[in-house]
Amino acid sequence: MKKIFLLAAMVGVALTSCVKEVGYVGQTDQNEITFEVAKYKATSRAEVAFPTDQSFGTYAYYENTQNPGTHSLFIDNSEIVYKIADGNGYWAAKSKTYFWPTQGHLDFISYSPYNADATSPAVPKISDSDVQQTLKYEGFKVDASNPVDLLYSDKAMQQTANTANYGFTGVPTLFHHALAKMNILVKAFRMDNHDDSPDAVTSWTVTINKITLKNIYDEGSLTMTTSNVHNAGATTVTWSNAITAVPYDVWSNTSSTISREWVCDQVLTTTARTYGAGTADAAQNYFILPQALSVGAQQVVVDYTIVTTAPNGQVGTATYSVTKNFSDFPAVPAWEQGKNITYTIEIDPIGDEIHFAPKVVDWENMDGTISF
Repeated sequence: MKKIFLLAAMVGVALTSCVKEVGYVGQTDQNEITFEVAKYKATSRAEVAFPTDQSFGTYAYYENTQNPGTHSLFIDNSEIVYKIADGNGYWAAKSKTYFWPTQGHLDFISYSPYNADATSPAVPKISDSDVQQTLKYEGFKVDASNPVDLLYSDKAMQQTANTANYGFTGVPTLFHHALAKMNILVKAFRMDNHDDSPDAVTSWTVTINKITLKNIYDEGSLTMTTSNVHNAGATTVTWSNAITAVPYDVWSNTSSTISREWVCDQVLTTTARTYGAGTADAAQNYFILPQALSVGAQQVVVDYTIVTTAPNGQVGTATYSVTKNFSDFPAVPAWEQGKNITYTIEIDPIGDEIHFAPKVVDWENMDGTISF
């Protein structure tokens, strides 16, 4: 039987990106709330500009110092966009102008991409009963035909004015990825046996025809919590996954599962390459619902063809379909939030090489008599 090996490796251990947005809210001083937007990769802490052709949504809650502990909604799912004035770019509310209050402070929670329908599963729900310490995504479904990179920000607390962050001035808004991403690379372990048999070379052409993901959870919910920090001045606090049943940063998935297919006749080389590279449907940057990998659940099916050319010039063709469980590869026990996961599928065509099992039968003694 042909040998197929599925090797897993993490790329960008945490893909969590941060977007910082700055805004000014004022009443008498007319300091407009603007947003400073930037992303960074947590592995390198390098800041990456948030695309200026995209927008995000923001909620802000006002606490008056004369009535501490009570928060009122100040900005209700406002769209924040990139603007240019007097040659300078800045991030601010698209349709309204908000100003910093002269008393008290504001707490900000942002998300991306923006959706005017706050009831959409792609918009996080913020709990008011615990003073905005719980954030939820409810019933979100990953759509492969319309991929969405869900981002949620750290909670920016006790903000009273625009501050300098990430090359802009405004409310620090650091975004993290709520989903995971998958990439699939493919390669052949060898293409001939020249090193083993320089005088009688067999060569192989290995072609992957189709890769299918099976039993992949595509719908679920996520609950995260944080702790408010009071009397510490302007600061940011992070969110933590409320799931404690499993030791991974995953969602609570439903029973809804899907299959995902990539169909492309790709001839392999001994260099790992993206499956379907150069096509509109390459197996890269595929958003998946964060989920733990269960035994016998999530699977990958690889359909491939091997053409063998023997030393005497004879050619043979055979096709195969091999199924592997993702849980068989402990290097990646779960598809966690913010992780960019790369699997390398390596096929060794020598699995069909003819081996001999020699054994010498001992001489059998036979006696004979010749009479004259």
